[in-house]
Amino acid sequence: MGSQVSSDEMSVRAGQGSDEVLVSQAVWDYLAAAERPWLLDFQHKQGMSAGIIRRGERGGCCAVRLQPVGGSRLSGVTDAPVSSEARKAFIDLCRCARKEMSKQEGGSKRKRTLLPCVGVLEPKGEGNPLHAQPPPPQPRRSQRQQQQKFRKAAEEEACSMFHEVAHRKDCGMASHSEAEDNTSCSICMGDIVEKTTLEKCGHSFCRSCLDQAFKVKRACPVCRLVYGQLIGNQPANGTMIVERDPYLQLPGHEGYGCICIIYSFPSGSQALEHPNPGVRYPGTDRVAYLPDSPEGNRVLGLLRRAFEQRLTFTIGTSMTTGFQNVITWNDIHHKTSIWGGPRCFGYPDPTYLVRVTEELREKGITAD
Repeated sequence: MGSQVSSDEMSVRAGQGSDEVLVSQAVWDYLAAAERPWLLDFQHKQGMSAGIIRRGERGGCCAVRLQPVGGSRLSGVTDAPVSSEARKAFIDLCRCARKEMSKQEGGSKRKRTLLPCVGVLEPKGEGNPLHAQPPPPQPRRSQRQQQQKFRKAAEEEACSMFHEVAHRKDCGMASHSEAEDNTSCSICMGDIVEKTTLEKCGHSFCRSCLDQAFKVKRACPVCRLVYGQLIGNQPANGTMIVERDPYLQLPGHEGYGCICIIYSFPSGSQALEHPNPGVRYPGTDRVAYLPDSPEGNRVLGLLRRAFEQRLTFTIGTSMTTGFQNVITWNDIHHKTSIWGGPRCFGYPDPTYLVRVTEELREKGITAD
């Protein structure tokens, strides 16, 4: 897999192959502008051409391939490897473009330009691309008032959620005691035969009913508490790269920087665990955002474990395009936009960190 080469931004990094570089769409557009012959100069000096071979599904980044051009000393070689010097020269070119962009745009505005910012219009992070625009500038006083409003709403919503969780636990404890007195199985709704009680949650079932339920999912059929470690069917050749931007603040989490999660998958063939073994699926790149706060870093650790257990993605039919045999999200919500609120799967969203923690808990991913 490629190694990370950008310092504090996701503007450029090595791709899946030795001839690929993953570049943010903003940097590539700047390089390819007609009035800037940077790519032609690179081609003349290195004897290499650069062109897009794959765009990220959400338009935030693109894969650029380097290859010899006609007339160069490598043009007659089939599948000639790209030298480390040529690849390094292209990465340096991207960095120069990034610096030029920073001079022209400056400060926080530059950060927003370089970072992919995409919204979506349907659940689970799947949706048609919608490039979210930052809110119009407001007077300082109104911004402070809005920040206070976000924080107050977050505190109220979080408090409400925690009270609800506590209430569930209280009800669960009561239901456990009632379950002990109840002789019926909640799976078959008949009298319990060969009573089997789950150790963690205390719910009881028929042995045969529980065995059949665990063949589908090793979780309590009543409270969904997971037993054992779930392993998903996410393609095994993906990468999860984390980068931090201390200057970008997510709405509702002012005072903290931004955590950028880059998921990248090359093309491949489906395995036996997938819907259509042997059938090819296309590669994809996804970007998600978390606040760089203590709570955001805690959720990041849980998301990393989910990725390692191959639970974040699966292969199926895209709810966005209707295409089959593609990589899709797997019921763990991600914020794929910086702005726009819950409707665009962005921020502010005061209860998001609590909700995604609950989703991960249902898959057996907890902080314990």
